[in-house]
Amino acid sequence: MFTDLPLEEAAKDPQAFLPKFQQEMDETRGKLRVMAGIVKELQKIATSTDNLRYIAEHGVPRPRESAEGAKRGSQQRSADGGPEQAEASPSRREQVLQLLGQQPRRHWKVRDIARALRIENVKSLRTSMDEFVRAGAVRKNPNTSTYYLEEAGDQTFF
Repeated sequence: MFTDLPLEEAAKDPQAFLPKFQQEMDETRGKLRVMAGIVKELQKIATSTDNLRYIAEHGVPRPRESAEGAKRGSQQRSADGGPEQAEASPSRREQVLQLLGQQPRRHWKVRDIARALRIENVKSLRTSMDEFVRAGAVRKNPNTSTYYLEEAGDQTFF
């Protein structure tokens, strides 16, 4: 190990100790590669465990992060090179509720919600909307396949 190497003696005759230090460095790199592999596998296991807990709690798989969100997360680094703590963006549910809350009596088509929130995958949004209906967060008109927050006699359709 590095702490066992005689640094004071090495300083007197660096050429004599250089091969020993290089060998120690190569061995340490090999150990780090093994450790990195172990950490990566443990992270996968932890993610799988978290996903299983989410499914057990919510009855559905965890929504996938959008490609844009994943790109943002991988590009954000702090000054020291580590991951930067970014402000959490609102969840899809929060975004939808905020949008529908602006016009609670309006009946929204999924494609209009997707357009307003700049969501490209309309099918995924439709799945989320149906989950929100099951959870009681929004209502759905089964005749028009529109989503809304409030029941009203003077409904506005767009």
